[in-house]
Amino acid sequence: MEKKPLVELAIDGVSAKVPAGTSILEAVLRSGREIPHFCYHPKLAVVGSCRMCQVEVQGMPKLAISCATPVSEGMEVFTASNRATKARKAVLEFLLLNHPLDCPVCDKGGECPLQDYTLKYGPGESRFVEEKIHRIKHQPIGPHVIFDAERCILCSRCVRFCQDVVGTAELGVFSRADQSEIGLSPGRSLDNKYSGNVIDLCPVGALTSRDYRFKARPWDLVKQVPSICGLCSAGCNIIVDVRHKEPEQQILRIRPRINDDANGHWICDEGRFGFHFAQDAGRMPGPLVRRDVGFQPASWNEAIDHVADALSRILRERGPESIGVIASSRLTNEEALILRRLFGESLGVPNIDHRVTRHQEPGGDVSEDHLLRRTDKYPNSVGMGNMGIVPQAGGMGTKEMLTAAAEGRLAALFVFEEDLVAALSAECAVSEALNNLDLLVVHDLFMTGTAKLAHVVLPAMSFYEKDGTFSNFKGRVQRLRPALEPFAQTIPLADILRRIARPLGLAATEGTPEEVWNEVAQSVPGYAGMTYDSIGDLGEQARAQGDPP
Repeated sequence: MEKKPLVELAIDGVSAKVPAGTSILEAVLRSGREIPHFCYHPKLAVVGSCRMCQVEVQGMPKLAISCATPVSEGMEVFTASNRATKARKAVLEFLLLNHPLDCPVCDKGGECPLQDYTLKYGPGESRFVEEKIHRIKHQPIGPHVIFDAERCILCSRCVRFCQDVVGTAELGVFSRADQSEIGLSPGRSLDNKYSGNVIDLCPVGALTSRDYRFKARPWDLVKQVPSICGLCSAGCNIIVDVRHKEPEQQILRIRPRINDDANGHWICDEGRFGFHFAQDAGRMPGPLVRRDVGFQPASWNEAIDHVADALSRILRERGPESIGVIASSRLTNEEALILRRLFGESLGVPNIDHRVTRHQEPGGDVSEDHLLRRTDKYPNSVGMGNMGIVPQAGGMGTKEMLTAAAEGRLAALFVFEEDLVAALSAECAVSEALNNLDLLVVHDLFMTGTAKLAHVVLPAMSFYEKDGTFSNFKGRVQRLRPALEPFAQTIPLADILRRIARPLGLAATEGTPEEVWNEVAQSVPGYAGMTYDSIGDLGEQARAQGDPP
């Protein structure tokens, strides 16, 4: 892309250089100064409707709308002149004429630009004594969003997002003058797959989350954890907001975290609202072992000893070729390394795979739309492939293992965070195959159809509880950080694998996730030289084979 020539201008007497075509507002923001604004957003079309960003430009007879005025060579901009300051006060006064005084009960309270700008730039008192215009309140306009028209300042960010970004155009501005109001197009509902982004875009409390509504204020959130969404291969960057609740800390909301190399400014509704499974009371609290009377709770030592004894017997009697491992792409790169070292290298098991759906095959993962959603609903399929979680020489893949189990050629199967019964029963007789095994060990969050057939069930951690890395569909390695403490008696998979290795007399990869990653960086060429520091908050692109380090 051809570089634009630089334009020099003065902002409040300080020289600055920006690319030609940059707006005054963008130039000021780049310089580290502030111009208040409502309708402007870096990823939306400019409309210049709120008039909050007016500045004085030397030689111009009127104040300039800074978001819609490009810079020019030698331009002199004054962001805090008397004229600009007076204009901002007037704009705020008009915006507040009919705005309700309900900040204490508004979900935007504490993180509201209108509050902040009123305090910093507003007139400080109101001259308005007439009756305010009352509009509709707490109106559901979609499955995830509530609309309070009284609070709306008609910035139109939500309208432009639905029209220009998603392309669904459910929202519009209706009526004229002081009757203008955001509303749904006739017969429509705000139900596109990215509808929750209008909550973030709204600079006031007009559009709020049905899920988060009245649950907390920003100062109640004890943790705001930068992490990665684990619900598809896009690897969207998120912030996980956590609050103290009875009996423990709980996730209250998910917000997008800006990363132009991954998700930009947006996330889909599934990633935003689909976190409740991690706090579901139906999760398995501890290990279970099948006995004559059915599943019985067991201690970790009892469960691990049961697995190690059965595995040792099968290895002795039938060899490593009779054992299979199906590891979900919900595992982190660090978990994958420990798993590969234990089963593939130490035990010599050739039957290892991560692929369960066709979308995990090379070329199978495609975009569902023009934005973020992917057909591969696993966060680390690329990483699992890079980590060598694929059949070794002479080994079998997932469906071949099920066939071998049905035929009696496979005696033991370890299934990590995967429900084979739900995923593959339409294609093959999964239950019959699994019932034919001498040992089925399932590691999962819930008592799935596959777990119900197991001999030993081990509780797993959700990705909100894990520390490590995922590699998204582009091969970008990104940090996953724990937002919640492990559920009930759940322990990290790395510890489970190490505890299985010890009674077998095997050495397992030790250390923290960061120390395990350092081994990954040494053993996987595409990840060579990467560290947690270099991956940072925004990730690092893995190198293709043959690229210089």
